[in-house]
Amino acid sequence: KSFSRGGEIVCLTQSTVSQHIAALEEEVDTKLFDRTQQCALLTAGGKVFYRHARRILAERDQLLQEMAAFNGQCGGELLIGASNIPANYLIPPLLPLLAKQHPELSINMQSGDSQKVISRLLDAEVELAIVGSCPEYGKLEYRSLASDLLVLIVGPQHRWRQQGMISLEELANEPLIVREKGSGSEKALLQELQRIDFAASKLQIAARLGSNEAVRRVVAAGYGCAFVSERSVQRELENEELVKISVGGMRVERHFWLARLKGRTPSPAATAVTELLFKTYSPGGSF
Repeated sequence: KSFSRGGEIVCLTQSTVSQHIAALEEEVDTKLFDRTQQCALLTAGGKVFYRHARRILAERDQLLQEMAAFNGQCGGELLIGASNIPANYLIPPLLPLLAKQHPELSINMQSGDSQKVISRLLDAEVELAIVGSCPEYGKLEYRSLASDLLVLIVGPQHRWRQQGMISLEELANEPLIVREKGSGSEKALLQELQRIDFAASKLQIAARLGSNEAVRRVVAAGYGCAFVSERSVQRELENEELVKISVGGMRVERHFWLARLKGRTPSPAATAVTELLFKTYSPGGSF
């Protein structure tokens, strides 16, 4: 959002960046940026250009990786997408192993909710994606990578703390904090409610928040309850900053899926990371 800050990253002056952008806008006969005193913002045409540019750069990176494979190399940068829990709890433990086995390879990870990550995969902006749901797209293939248990949490002073277990009716009468629409955790919750034949409309959705951290903070502060990945709250549960509550008849479990485009030849980097993911989280698994 700033020509001067963008110029610093690519070692160009602000005026040179402005000249390049002006030349580009003239070439494509489209205004790409709205320039204000505070910042530079993409126009609608600029957003279209940006989407295609990212795809072109991703294809360039794959080309360079495949050319390197002819020389027996497994280097370069792998573009990978991951929804929030995989991005925070599945990918980081792999990095030391990856650095040891393939020191010439680096990971460029983009995170977001499952739907956004899948959209980036469909647009070829990333080569692999790890997500908490697997919407049906004919262009994609999925493999189960790991399971994840969603648990109900409340704050340390909540009245349920001493109960340990509640009924579905009690759950329906309590404000519930959830992630944004399209998140894997919400889909898993809705699927479980459908399985036990409990109408989701009975729940009191008090807020939809864009990150697990925001959900945890609200609940820890004493407001409502939330279903979150057990992986994401281990430390808070151990420190009694949050309390886990069982709900009679419910078990919200989901899977994390590794996804890629059908028919696309994987780069050496993608093959190496895929093998390491399956070896670590799903021994025997493969595409």
